Amino acid sequence: MVDNSIKVGFCVAYDWGFLAEALPLVYHFADTICLSVDSESYSWANQSFDWDEAGFMALIGKIDKAKKIKIYKHNFHLIELTALQNEVRQRNLMAVAMGKGGWHIQLDCDEYFVDFEKFVDYLKHLPDYSYTFNVSCIFITLFKKGNNGFLYVCPEKSHQIEHFQVATRYPHYEHGRRNGFFNVHSNFLIIHQSWARNKEEIKQKLLNWGHVNDFNVHAYFQFWESVGFDNYQGFANFHPMTPESWPTLKFIESRTTADLISAFHQQGFPTLNRFERFLKNSRIFSKINSLVRSTFRKISSGQPLKWLNKMISAKR
Repeated sequence: MVDNSIKVGFCVAYDWGFLAEALPLVYHFADTICLSVDSESYSWANQSFDWDEAGFMALIGKIDKAKKIKIYKHNFHLIELTALQNEVRQRNLMAVAMGKGGWHIQLDCDEYFVDFEKFVDYLKHLPDYSYTFNVSCIFITLFKKGNNGFLYVCPEKSHQIEHFQVATRYPHYEHGRRNGFFNVHSNFLIIHQSWARNKEEIKQKLLNWGHVNDFNVHAYFQFWESVGFDNYQGFANFHPMTPESWPTLKFIESRTTADLISAFHQQGFPTLNRFERFLKNSRIFSKINSLVRSTFRKISSGQPLKWLNKMISAKR
């Protein structure tokens, strides 16, 4: 019999307060929930942070009426590892703590799942494929928070829609939540609070998250500060590592998380059409696409030309 139990794990640190919004969205439809917390209040980047144990436990007590939540404390900040390596280690250790079997869903404190009940139903009706795979969801990245709403990243083309691996029956993490498994793309949405925080929270995030060494965080913070609700339409291609991944910013009016979810239901957000999902979820087309991309990269880098010149020289 297929184990369809739903196990949700959260990586918890200095921004644990966002759980007040994130946990209720998944709580009633999860069988077990694991909150993994560094035992010494250190981030992946080996920076200490303030931790209000009493406040944290009060929040969990308020939400956890059915006693589904397990708090897993461990050292997740090994000094010999990079921030990203510590993140991967925490995710894998949390997967072990949640145990084998069922659906493993990993989220962060500032990720708000839209229609989690329907997502659970979707997972339980997926075929039991003979190969290892992940299920990915679409992330809506919030970039700036204002009094009346948020600026959010809006893709213009289907390849700019941000998909992240969220669920799997085979928990194994190699780069954040990513691994080498096949990815089944869904159109379920997750709203990511991400950059929509105050200045001090952004500084703390930039210095402590898994991507701290992937780009110039100080320069990007200055850019983030320069973006406002009066000038956001003038910015394009601003992702910190792959600029064209974030082509434009749009405004959505909302005051609460519930309002935000309702607003996206009404306003909509770009998703994959049926044909695009068919192509992405086909292993054959995926392999062809991967081969084409690999060949194109080699051509762009001049590798085939170098190979041809070597062959000509050898014949001479």
